[in-house]
Amino acid sequence: FYLWARSPGKQGSHYDPNCDLFQPSEKRMVLTSDAFMLGMLGVLAACTAKLGLVAMFNLYFMPYWINVIWLDVVTYLHHHGSSNPAEKMPWYRGEQWSYLRGGLTTLDRDYGIFNKIHHDIGTHVVHHLFPQIP
Repeated sequence: FYLWARSPGKQGSHYDPNCDLFQPSEKRMVLTSDAFMLGMLGVLAACTAKLGLVAMFNLYFMPYWINVIWLDVVTYLHHHGSSNPAEKMPWYRGEQWSYLRGGLTTLDRDYGIFNKIHHDIGTHVVHHLFPQIP
């Protein structure tokens, strides 16, 4: 839901091209993204009308939520250390936080047989230092 209203204390939305998250030159890209999102909602509504709610739940919504849960778990694991106090990851807030400090307080993890499924996402620290790396 943070995409609609952002974090507490911050104004704007990820869908508002005039939000301070975006440069004026990015306005067309945000509007294009919004249009495609609305188009996808239309496709989903049409498929639901044609196939029925139960079919869409099984064919689209359940796989979608499984994917979202998987990504949330992987993200959580990259940003949280072990429950062992000696291995606890520091959390920086306010003046203490910096881009570099935040990027260096992530973990690379080995997901074994699942590495190939998400393109060896275990290289997470490098991704935070060089965000052009997916």
